Amino acid sequence: MATLTLELVLFAAQSLGAVLQAAIFAYYFRVYRHPHLRLWGMSFAALALYLTLAWLATGLADAGEGAPLVSARSMFTVMSLGAAYAQAVLVAFATYAAVASRPLPPRWLRYTMSGALAFAAVCALAFANDPAAMTQRALLRDGLRQAITAATYLSAAAVLWRFVRRTSMGGRIAAAALGLYGLEMLWALILLAGQAYTAHPLPWLRYTGVLDLAAQQLIGFGLVIWLLEDERTRAQKADQALRQLRDFDPVTGFPNRRRLLADLEMQLRQTNHRTAALLVRLDQADTLAGTLGVITAETLIAEAANRIESCAHPGWPRPARLSDDRIVQVVPRVSNFGDLATVADDLLAAIRAPFYDAGRELALSASIGIAVSPDDALKPGTLIAAAESACQRAHDVGGNRFQFFSAEMNALALTRLGLQAELRRALQHEEFELFYQPIFTRGAHRVCGAEALVRWRHPKRGVLPPALFMDEIEHLGLIEDLDRYVLESACREARLWEQRHDAEIGVAVNISARSFEREHFPELVRNVLYASGLTPHRLELEIVESSALGDADRTIECLHRLRALGVRVALDDFGTGYSSLSHLRQLPVDTLKIDRSFVDNVLGDTPDAAIVAAMITLARSLGLDVVAEGIETSSQLAWFEHHGVDRLQGFLFSQPLERDMLRQLVAEGGQPSRAAGS
Repeated sequence: MATLTLELVLFAAQSLGAVLQAAIFAYYFRVYRHPHLRLWGMSFAALALYLTLAWLATGLADAGEGAPLVSARSMFTVMSLGAAYAQAVLVAFATYAAVASRPLPPRWLRYTMSGALAFAAVCALAFANDPAAMTQRALLRDGLRQAITAATYLSAAAVLWRFVRRTSMGGRIAAAALGLYGLEMLWALILLAGQAYTAHPLPWLRYTGVLDLAAQQLIGFGLVIWLLEDERTRAQKADQALRQLRDFDPVTGFPNRRRLLADLEMQLRQTNHRTAALLVRLDQADTLAGTLGVITAETLIAEAANRIESCAHPGWPRPARLSDDRIVQVVPRVSNFGDLATVADDLLAAIRAPFYDAGRELALSASIGIAVSPDDALKPGTLIAAAESACQRAHDVGGNRFQFFSAEMNALALTRLGLQAELRRALQHEEFELFYQPIFTRGAHRVCGAEALVRWRHPKRGVLPPALFMDEIEHLGLIEDLDRYVLESACREARLWEQRHDAEIGVAVNISARSFEREHFPELVRNVLYASGLTPHRLELEIVESSALGDADRTIECLHRLRALGVRVALDDFGTGYSSLSHLRQLPVDTLKIDRSFVDNVLGDTPDAAIVAAMITLARSLGLDVVAEGIETSSQLAWFEHHGVDRLQGFLFSQPLERDMLRQLVAEGGQPSRAAGS
């Protein structure tokens, strides 16, 4: 009775321990979602099931030999062996998932488990009805189970010991415990074989469960410690990665803006020598991503950064990536400015060396701004801003050069920043307005149209011409908004002329290259015409020659879409670009506008006169109207009328007029205030 009670206690203790281990691993699986935790938990659940069913089968064996008891004992034996082999399979799969950090395909587990269960049924039912085959049954059921379990656990122990980090105490404990359990199974197999050979029972053999219990608890204990160690390592790596992202650029590996300013502040605080900041900006950075793609652009920037680092002298800090296209090299202990100029020349030469992408040779250049502390600034942010200002100046005058910071440059930068803020406000508050320069017919000199010219009515500085703000508008990326405003205002005004005076007067609107390049631009024009109610043929869009011929195929498609709306198209400033006159045959335009630079020099036997005459002849042969702009003298007027231009524009007739003054001119019949030729 005492023997049975002790055996029951051991079975119950092992089962309870396995259930607790399964519950622990199920909890950790819900928290961390690692596949191997689920497999370890399932293996302990299978172990608990095996122990419970094995105890029931043993108990039934001691209860008697009745038919119902034999059937129940056979069922429990099949189920217990199935659970034992399933536990071995799960241990193997869990070990692989833990070491490889990924599980094997689920179908592999299903196929292996099915095979293990079928094998367990065969082993359990073999010799089941032969009373004389007790030894064979014991070896087939217990001996084979112990051999397979020992092989599985010893293999798992060897794999864990081989692949787990040496610093992982939990992994080493789990590997050692798996090995000890495998050795204990092997020892039990040896004892079982010895008992079968001698035919003398070993009653104490069944109490080896004490060793099983200790080994199982040690396995679970080691696996939990290993898990916690692994999660701590993951957290440390994540924290290190966050610090890396916080302080370093992921593309170049250089310090980022935050780290640059922190290091520079320490540098300036700890030294009494001059410290310089060289800010390097790739001149082509704005177009790299659009033309080559983001990945290629980043690769080129990383290579440029490495070239900059290769120019650094020993003892200098690493370059820092200030932004997408700006890299800063801090130079400590500056003795003279000539050395800085030499360094800047070296950096420019390094960037000018050819870059290669997929066999293509690419040419890049850079602009460099140089600022020195304490001469130009005392604080890191101010020093970098000064270098930025100098770099912008170098870029504005053509790039591929370096520029030292100066106080005048800083004043100019501040003025520019103020202008940019005012321009944003001006668009919001509708401070821009249109003036109209009348266009007159040849001979009768009556108004047949007007060119819309934008002006900025500044609250303090009065009316400002485009030359004072248009470059900044484009730099800020607001040119498309301004184009839309001009187009809408001009079309509404032209619609009023049409309604009030029933006059065939059109309006010409200049369109920037950026707006013209947008695929949706014809749709924008259609919507504006619909909203204003203007007859489409009274709108003439002027595009400059360089914009029209930059991408001929796209330009031709866009022009066809515009003309399909009924809109007229004029080629502005013709003759000033890089094209030949033969390009006119390709472009579906209605009007050719001769640039004022030719108008100034048509008098007399000059090359410009011959060129303009050829332009007019070619335009006539192609059925195009010709407009001469910038006419300021009666002699110029006479020359163009003699050569047969269709429309005339210039100060000789009228300066640009405010809206109300043009309305008055149209109402009075459209005659200029001074007679042509006077």
